[in-house]
This record gives sequence, structure tokens and C-alpha cells, in this order.
Amino acid sequence: MNRQTRLKKFKQTRTGKILPLAALGIAGTLYAGKLNRQRKTAAASQSRMPANIEQATTHIKLEWKGEESSYRVFRGEKLIYEGTEPKLADQNLVAGTMYTYCIETLDEHGMLTDRMRIQTATSVDFKEKDNILENSIITTIVTHGQISLEWEPIEGVTDYTIYRNGSKLETVKSCAFTDENIEADDVSTYRIKARRPLQRSDQMKWELKSVVANAVGVIKKDSTTRMAADEEFTISKKIGPLKELLRSPQEIKCMNGNWQLRYTTFLKEEWLKNPNAASPDQIFKGDYRSFDPESSEFRTRGDVFIDTKNPSALLTKATGKTEAYTKELVLLESASAADEGIQLEKVLTDDDRVQFHLNHSVSNPLVMSPAIDYHVCGTFYKNNEFDLVGIHDQAPEHEIYIKEPGSDEWQAIHQAHSKGLEMMADPMANHYWRYSTFTH
Repeated sequence: MNRQTRLKKFKQTRTGKILPLAALGIAGTLYAGKLNRQRKTAAASQSRMPANIEQATTHIKLEWKGEESSYRVFRGEKLIYEGTEPKLADQNLVAGTMYTYCIETLDEHGMLTDRMRIQTATSVDFKEKDNILENSIITTIVTHGQISLEWEPIEGVTDYTIYRNGSKLETVKSCAFTDENIEADDVSTYRIKARRPLQRSDQMKWELKSVVANAVGVIKKDSTTRMAADEEFTISKKIGPLKELLRSPQEIKCMNGNWQLRYTTFLKEEWLKNPNAASPDQIFKGDYRSFDPESSEFRTRGDVFIDTKNPSALLTKATGKTEAYTKELVLLESASAADEGIQLEKVLTDDDRVQFHLNHSVSNPLVMSPAIDYHVCGTFYKNNEFDLVGIHDQAPEHEIYIKEPGSDEWQAIHQAHSKGLEMMADPMANHYWRYSTFTH
């Protein structure tokens, strides 16, 4: 299977699955067991946490643990439930869509005593094999002083390392994590990082990949066998201040408008040696820089402009100049790669969101070489949340930034260092990433 096939357009499909919520601050261990096509977690003892969530393609069922009380549940700003039963079945939903719920507990006088917010998603019908993070359900729960995350397991991964705002917190074996003692003003960005050997879904293909990747790790001085043969996963979740998220749904205001997503690839080195010793082009000039959203030095750049108020998505694209030199650094030739390999496809718009697929495959214009390949599926919601999921070669440097409506500042979404240009070849392991928000 070639690289273009492996980086094919993302589908909007996945197998339906039941995913319970991680315990909010409970002591003890989390029991997880697989039963056919569902996964269950032990119920918690704390009264403020939901006991179970069931996600399907067209409905989400919430059931939370509570004493005799009255409850209100909002989806977004819409009141969808009032009653004394601590459960709800929200019907007629859209498959593969992110939803946010606010559960309010009231006393006998109708006064608010507690509030909790949950962000989760509906499932889809078929599982995308090329990127396991696509349509993988991530559930986030926020309550006073606590944030809880749960994600679907990645086949072949045994450990997940959790970071908060760049600081390592813990390595876990379960697919759940609760962070306590969160200040009301904190903005928290969690990153869940994991690795696994090249997937064995196609044994013959995997064996070929493994042989080549391990050979690269042995031969290349600045590489390792594991570096060449391991796939990397990064799941990121940005969570806004709890004092804002736990306000009344009617008080939370969203600013629809223009977003800008910038995806740039570049070479950090000043000079790079051509691995083909027979070529007259012995040395190539790099971009000689570190991560910088505004730099004019790059291999390729794609800017996607998303309008959630008047739903649309547009692409502008550019490629940098490639320069080849002799060993004595005498310029031989230069050219810019064609930008036809950067395409915005499958732009879908409806009342609630804008979705697009950004495909990229661009090669060195001077010599035969593997292309720089990546793919991004972006979904921007009118409630100001967004969800980005992508896959890319582990070379060269990849950097992704975003500007929110009404802001001129770039936010870093994903940055990945190159592991060597040979990582662009077909047999090498890829980097899978996802970034989503819960800020409104």
C-alpha cells in the first residue's frame, strides 16, 4: 500500500461503542473489561460523577449517581431534561459529532447546589483503519476543582504518559486520568503521548516495514531501531478555566467568525547532504530555523481560512525554494516545488459546523525523493470548539498553529521534530495526532 493510500481522506465512520466516564476523584483502582464491542468501567462511589455514558451513532445516554434531587440537563444552551431521575437519553443526534452537556442539581427549593459539564461525542458506523485517532471518542468531565479525561484505547499501546501545560504528570496503563486541585482560573492543555511498534494489521506489509525500519535504525548514526520502527501518538485537549465552564449555559457566549489554521513544513538544518552520492547535487540548503509560525523560510505552507458564521473554508498555499550546491557550496540549481499536491477537499458545512480535509504530498523539485505527506481533518463548531486530527511523516519538521476569531496571536497546536529525511519513505512509521478543545 503506497503512502498516498495510507494518507487517504478521512471517512466519517466508526463502529458504535459504549464508553463510561472516568471516576472523578475516586480512590481505588479502575476496573476495565472488554465485552464484544463495548467497554465498561466500574461505577464510582462519589455522588457528583456520572455512573455511565453510552455513545451510539444517533444517541447519547447519560446516567449519573445522585441522591433524591431535582435535575436539569442542557445540551449547549438548550434545556433538554428536567426531572428527578438521574439519567437521560438524548436522541436524534448526528453521528461523529461532539456534544456538550451541563448537569445541574437543584435542592428542594429549586436552588442550584451543583453543576457539572461533560463533553463527549456520538460514534460512527465504521472504524477508519489508517488513523485510529479519527472518530475515537474522547470524554471530558469538569466539576469544581477537577478535570477528568477518558479516551478509547489504542491497539498495541500499553502505557500513556500525561502532560499538563508541558509538565509530565503521570504514566498510566488505563485510558482514563483525573486531575485534582485545579484552580478556577487555570487554562489547562493536556497531552497524552504514546508509542507502539508498526501496526501488524497486514502481516506481510508489517514485516516489510519492520525489516526496513529496523535496518534504518541500525545503519543511521543519529537514529535508533525504535525511532524508525515506532509509531507515535499525541492526543491534546485544551480546557478553559473552570470558573467559565461551570457558569450557567445561558451565560456562556461564543464568538463565531474567522479562524485561520496554518500548517508548515520546514528543514531545521542549514545544510543537508544528499544521500545519493552519485548525484551532482551534493548539498541542499535548509531553512535553518526552529518552530516559528511567522517565518518566511519553509518547504511548504498551507493556510486554511474557516468562517463559522457564514460557513465556508478556503485554502492558500505556497512552497519554498529548493537550492542544490556542490560540495564546495557552489550553487548548481534552484526551483520551487509545484503546489498541486496541497489540496483542500470534502468541505462540508451545516448549521452547526464546518468540516474539511487537507491533503498534502509534495516532493523535492530537483531530485527523485519521497514526498512530504500529511493529512488533516478539521471540524470547527459554531459553539467555538474545534477538533483536528492528522497523520504525517516523521520528517521534516511539522508545525501547526491556529488563530481564533478576533485574535491576532497564533496558538501552537502541534509541533513535531524531524527524525531524519529517510522517515518520509513508505516503510517508515508515522506520527498520529489529535487536538480538540473544551473552552466554552
